[in-house]
Amino acid sequence: MTSIPQPIRPLGPCEVYSSSRHALGFYRCLANTCRYAVPWSVLQGKSVPDVLEAAVANLVLRLPRLSVAITGDEASRPYFASVSSLDLSYHLECVELRAELDFHARDSHLLHMLEAQHNQLWPDVEFRPPWKVLAVYNPRPSQLEDRLILDIVLAIHHSLADGRSTAIFQASLLDELNKPPVRPSCLEDHVLRMLSKPHGHISPPQEELVKFTTSWRFLAGTLWNEFVSGWLCKPATDLPWASAPIKPDPYQTRLRLVTIPAKAVSQLLANCRANGTTLTPLLHVLILTSLARRLTAEAATSFQSCTPVDLRPFIQSGSHVADPAEVFGVLVTSASHSFNSSRVSGLREQGSGEKIWSLAQTLRQELKDRVETIPQDDMVSMLRWIANWRSFWLNKVNKPREHTFEVSNIGSLHGSPGNTANADGETGSKWQIVRSVMSQCAIVAGPALCASVSGVVGGPISIALSWQEGIIESELVEGVAHDLQLWLNQGGPVHGQRLP
Repeated sequence: MTSIPQPIRPLGPCEVYSSSRHALGFYRCLANTCRYAVPWSVLQGKSVPDVLEAAVANLVLRLPRLSVAITGDEASRPYFASVSSLDLSYHLECVELRAELDFHARDSHLLHMLEAQHNQLWPDVEFRPPWKVLAVYNPRPSQLEDRLILDIVLAIHHSLADGRSTAIFQASLLDELNKPPVRPSCLEDHVLRMLSKPHGHISPPQEELVKFTTSWRFLAGTLWNEFVSGWLCKPATDLPWASAPIKPDPYQTRLRLVTIPAKAVSQLLANCRANGTTLTPLLHVLILTSLARRLTAEAATSFQSCTPVDLRPFIQSGSHVADPAEVFGVLVTSASHSFNSSRVSGLREQGSGEKIWSLAQTLRQELKDRVETIPQDDMVSMLRWIANWRSFWLNKVNKPREHTFEVSNIGSLHGSPGNTANADGETGSKWQIVRSVMSQCAIVAGPALCASVSGVVGGPISIALSWQEGIIESELVEGVAHDLQLWLNQGGPVHGQRLP
């Protein structure tokens, strides 16, 4: 980069929340990995890198946040700044598989790549927009594949995008790939020149888009919990089990993938509807059940989980946003869920289908009640009161975690727009997405375990479990992954039966 990026606007409080974590290495990136499929003939003899570079370049011109850097991320008031050009040889990497791999071996290779990406800090964020696209594929047609199969990863700084935004990126990329191929004239030798500055075009911070209101009672209670109750040490027996205390080192993200096949998804979602709940509450209860059964009552009497909540539905009218549902940025808050000893012991002792569905239904109502309070007295509205983010995070080191686990569900992508079935019932005259996987890096000052959920309409649902090496035992997470795979493949709990 030869020119100095030009400041656009300061980061909002929720965006600073993530930039300050990155500056300390506490949170590094989130990713969305979609498996694309396209007949080889659609490429018309063009190379995969050339096709992807043109599509990504056009996408950068559509999504202004992809052309902004972050200046002063270690300062108290960082800024978004526009760059005049992007070197796509840095932002786009195509990785050719050296051998034909079945899907199981390909997934194993992919998870290793994702772990490595999640462990990296973004370099030169003051000059380079912190995001990257990686494409992994076999470059030659084979007898095993009559279509090109690519895993395309978007890895991005959390100050630029939230989980929903990664899905917007992948849907937009699919749209670009299915358009007549046009290479932008401002792209030359892998360098994309920005024809206009994104000033005024990147979305405002969520604090401007959502009209938060704060009561004096909520303000006083929050300040008490944050600054006063912390001085009064609570007995360890009052704390939910959340594995080891907060430690920045060693920083190593671990990942496991649970894939629910399309046939099981259909039955699972039908069972959720029949039992008055949805997938997210059910996943909370199933993870809770697995942990409770694998940990003794003496070691873990209670648990606490959380759910990120999308704020796009709460964007106020008159905010000059064309389509609130498609805002690419950071629009998120959170809901907490407490599972006391009574709830946990019931799952340990019975773990029946009735018990699990009943708790999932209760949790759905609790989550609904929480969402109905937005945007009044929401915790994210308090972020603006934090003057020194570095001290805020460092003061958490060696202290207990607030949450045991998180379930983040960004929903399902429409992976086959415009594709029609042929005589054999197969679709495929265009590019399509056949799988979506959202994953997160290890969260140093966050839940011990994260379950990131995404899917494709009519296709599979993926659950990426992520954790920090040394914080929660890998054997325990492997057990949770095993239980989820077993229980979800059968469509969820069965009434009248105890979970196996």
